[in-house]
Amino acid sequence: MPQPSTPRRLVRSKMTVVVGLFVIAIACTSWYSTSTGKRRLLGSATFSSKPAWRKPRTCPLEFRRQSYADIRTFKKKPYLVGGNQEPTCNNCLVDDGLAGFCKRLTCPYPEQRNFLEHLILRAELGAPGYEAMLTMNPCDWWPLLQNRTLWLVGDSLSQEFMKTFQCFMYEFWDLDMVDLKHRVVQTDLVRDKVRLGWCANLLHGARICHHRVNDAPEYTAVLPYFYQGLTGKRTDIVMMNTGMWSNDVDTYTSRLGVFAQYYKLHKQELPYFVWRDSSPQFFHTPTGDFDRSEHAVCQPIGFPNGGLTLDKNNVLVSDLETSPHLQTVHEGGWRNQISRPVMQALGIPVIQTWNTSVPIWQYHKNAHDDPNHHDCTHWCHPSAYALWLYDSLVKLQELEGDIAKHISQMPSQQQLDVLDMKAGTEGIVVDPF
Repeated sequence: MPQPSTPRRLVRSKMTVVVGLFVIAIACTSWYSTSTGKRRLLGSATFSSKPAWRKPRTCPLEFRRQSYADIRTFKKKPYLVGGNQEPTCNNCLVDDGLAGFCKRLTCPYPEQRNFLEHLILRAELGAPGYEAMLTMNPCDWWPLLQNRTLWLVGDSLSQEFMKTFQCFMYEFWDLDMVDLKHRVVQTDLVRDKVRLGWCANLLHGARICHHRVNDAPEYTAVLPYFYQGLTGKRTDIVMMNTGMWSNDVDTYTSRLGVFAQYYKLHKQELPYFVWRDSSPQFFHTPTGDFDRSEHAVCQPIGFPNGGLTLDKNNVLVSDLETSPHLQTVHEGGWRNQISRPVMQALGIPVIQTWNTSVPIWQYHKNAHDDPNHHDCTHWCHPSAYALWLYDSLVKLQELEGDIAKHISQMPSQQQLDVLDMKAGTEGIVVDPF
């Protein structure tokens, strides 16, 4: 995919986002504390403080809960990074297609081991969430997946996240890659509006689907057909993110505004939405953002001038007196500075992954087979996508009551199946596929 260029300067006045006919003017909030000349900002650290897994209400498969003691001593491989179902597994015997991908993953073995060591080190430090993440079980997700489709909507990063999710739910999956455009979409009209994607059918009618869209207007144009072409249901959940295909502040602001205007008009009829924040990049630039003139290897953000560290509370730490440009990084990057107040105004919860993704800079080089292609945007597997999987689960568990309330206030499925939801899409321009 074409990489976005970095705005040379984030203009503060553009933090006020114009959304259709209404104006959002909500200041992004950061928490500060200073000591010995360093500033610590709580950007997006949302990992839960304690591993408190509850027994799933129902789960059609048996997954034995691995102990952290066995994981930290490498006696057990966590399910999160490719460990097989215990006590027995079935799909683990398959070795072709995406099933084979899930068995081997794409990071070279030394890097897979390094990533696991990183997670264990964070857990040993007492960093919130990491011990729970390492003992996370596919059955923990089941109450949120049964009887619905979870839609992962977005660009190529959401596409890679889908692979991680699908591999984590490996034993629930029928191993069929159901093409979204040609095997799910029901009408030619909607088929022409869908770029690509696929669904993984799980047990008992549960489903995970990736719908590839490169920007918010592209998805907005197809939302009127969510029920009448995409086979969506009122109980579904949409986890969305776009941003990497927007090259500057004005473009991203405008594109989010198109989606926001439509969402505000149809919120009552649309399924429950959550927004996953944008992720960091690790190009050879001061803030890691892509620069079309720069093709060096990936590096930590802020290197070599002190850079950034993640403390045991999942808070980013750096010396802002010597590196003031890192202020934007502390606040979640320029895209999240724009999207955060938009989502807050729309009442869309945000899954925050930025802080804990910042240290995961060294797992980019194997994302593509071409050694001359320095991709510092996408990761190999397993890597940051595994962190997102845990953070998404924790957030959706917190939102279960809100999700149920939203569904209870929606029209019936019979009404939605015939409802005209095209108002608000007039004049939307979508880039050609």
